[in-house]
Amino acid sequence: MLKKISPYNLIMLSFIGLIVVGALLLMMPFAHTPQKDISFLEALFTATSAVTVTGLSVIDIGATFTIYGKLILLVLIQFGGLGVLTISSVLVLLIAKRIGFYTKKIVAEGLNHNKSYDIYAVAKRVVYITLLFEATGALCLFISFIQEFPFGKALFFSVFHSVSAFCNAGVSLFPHSFEGYTYNVFVNIIIAFLVIFGGLGFTTIIQSYEYLRKKRRRLDINSQFSILMTIILLVAGTFLFFILEYKNYHTLYGKSFFGQMLISFFHSVSLRTAGFDTIPLEHLSSATILFCVTFMFIGASPNSTGSGVKTTTIGILFLGIKTALLNKNYIEFSKRRISWKLFNKASALVFIAMMYVITMIVILTVLEPDLEFTKIAFELISAFSTCGLSTGITSQLGNSSKFILIFTMFLGRVGPLTIALALSRPRAEGNYKYPKENILIG
Repeated sequence: MLKKISPYNLIMLSFIGLIVVGALLLMMPFAHTPQKDISFLEALFTATSAVTVTGLSVIDIGATFTIYGKLILLVLIQFGGLGVLTISSVLVLLIAKRIGFYTKKIVAEGLNHNKSYDIYAVAKRVVYITLLFEATGALCLFISFIQEFPFGKALFFSVFHSVSAFCNAGVSLFPHSFEGYTYNVFVNIIIAFLVIFGGLGFTTIIQSYEYLRKKRRRLDINSQFSILMTIILLVAGTFLFFILEYKNYHTLYGKSFFGQMLISFFHSVSLRTAGFDTIPLEHLSSATILFCVTFMFIGASPNSTGSGVKTTTIGILFLGIKTALLNKNYIEFSKRRISWKLFNKASALVFIAMMYVITMIVILTVLEPDLEFTKIAFELISAFSTCGLSTGITSQLGNSSKFILIFTMFLGRVGPLTIALALSRPRAEGNYKYPKENILIG
């Protein structure tokens, strides 16, 4: 029966199933405090935010949920970050030592991996890498948290925020994210590096490790591209955030130069996919908000826990534009040629994403006439990129607007292209070609 369902549809259904189950569990009496009854919409929004590793919230998570509710959220974030089918397939592999070709194909699609024959090794490595980074991050955070919290709370907060950071979820148990740790260099660096490695991509991490151990002569073009784009965006993001905000009294002005650079670096890391913050974002200037939504739209790298249209997609677009301006026949990178079909695919993905985002921003503007346009755009793109940063308007939205954000978070996690393929039927190309014509542009 399952083999009649395409991998794309099964990936979508697995996320939907996890979201619904998570929402129902969060509504259970044991999951939330007696004083904090939550509606189904609030539970659905929270579960969607966790499974899609977004971080937007309409309630105070730390004050609303009991330890059991927070554990449910932790599991939802972990399954959402790695992918439901990836984790379940690895468990089957470890227990039964065998999974079928169809299952391998599904896991390959879920990991955005183009070779299903070695998916055994890839899936296991993904889980091992995740646990290694999360355990290391939790240990480091525990060193800081134990100085201000009791042992049990410090341990749980360390594990929760380490998982949330590596999965690029941005879900925090603190009422104001990490605004209480603005100048804590240790916590800032640990969270930032967990987010960076989580958003870099599992394949890139594996290949980089093999390269450093001299087990690999060179990184493949995907890993090279992901690393290059990540470095460019981190450096450019830090510089731009600093330039745009250093005169803002509510954010950077009056702080030491080191403090300004630490805040700028942290938000350059966080704003693309993670959603943590160390300063109140409702005071950002309009120019900074425009810069932030651009970076959020780009998102993380392929094969990672993050979303967005992906760094490599934007990189391919820039290379294609550069090639066209130079009037060259081939797109080139790292002494390799890149197919124009890939450029077309990247263009289609960005176009679909932009059209969806613009349409939803217009609808939200109509539904929420009392809210600022820039804040609405920020919120919508944050949901689409599953970044989770907010200017503080999430809880002010009406029910219709919240449903739009729920669908947008789901769409951003599963991917516009995956949904388009899932809803389309394969179509054979005809054995004919029409005459070629030129159309004037520009």
